[in-house]
Amino acid sequence: MRTLIPPSEPTSDQQPSDELDLHTHYGRDWLDIGGVRANFVCSVDGAVTASGLSRGLQTPGDNRVFAALRDLADVVLVGARTATAEGYRALRRTGKSAARRTDRGLHPQLPIALVSRSLVLDPAAELFTAADPSARTIVLTCAGADPSRRAALAQVADVIDCGEQELDLAAACAALRARGLRRILCEGGPSLLASLAAAGLLDELCLSVSPLLAGPGAERIVTGAPWPDTLALRLVGLLEEDGAFFSRYAAAGRPPAG
Repeated sequence: MRTLIPPSEPTSDQQPSDELDLHTHYGRDWLDIGGVRANFVCSVDGAVTASGLSRGLQTPGDNRVFAALRDLADVVLVGARTATAEGYRALRRTGKSAARRTDRGLHPQLPIALVSRSLVLDPAAELFTAADPSARTIVLTCAGADPSRRAALAQVADVIDCGEQELDLAAACAALRARGLRRILCEGGPSLLASLAAAGLLDELCLSVSPLLAGPGAERIVTGAPWPDTLALRLVGLLEEDGAFFSRYAAAGRPPAG
């Protein structure tokens, strides 16, 4: 993997190299200030899935970026439907991954936070039952959610109300930060990304572009109601490997850590 556009203040270990340190590349201007970072992969023609799943678009480089971004996060934020479709499980960090986290001052374990208004979730799923006790799965919902489903999930997860009848994403992000989880990694889906961006909550987008055409039919990385205006982004890093591109964008108003 080689650097095409380095960070704004490159150091010796961030120059073009086949041995690029992804944790350094993606940790700069992130570990110090945190925020909400989204990680998505798409095809050249803009599809966010192939055969209905994002894994159909993944490359070896995308998988390494995916792992590095998780190593640099305090929590993974994901929509309940995406977690179900993609088969999410609890994230138990061990060995080198746990060491990379603790070396950077992060908790060795990485919890998942699910966004769900309906609470149509299986409390017996490994996403809940296999979570490390120090990093229980979090369910972000609203006070108007079904009380029986809430009670069942509360046995295996930390259930947090973020709004009354509708889920307030600003309140959800604030609730995560209140728990010390200030480096929030959103992994989808498209409607959650669109809502975060429309609410002005997105600080950074890491987008992998796979060198293939998915063809008609698939969603884009954002979906839902039209926005009143566009969201400006600033390119702060671009990598390439085997024809795939790995871009890092910051929201235009987000300052660098320095």
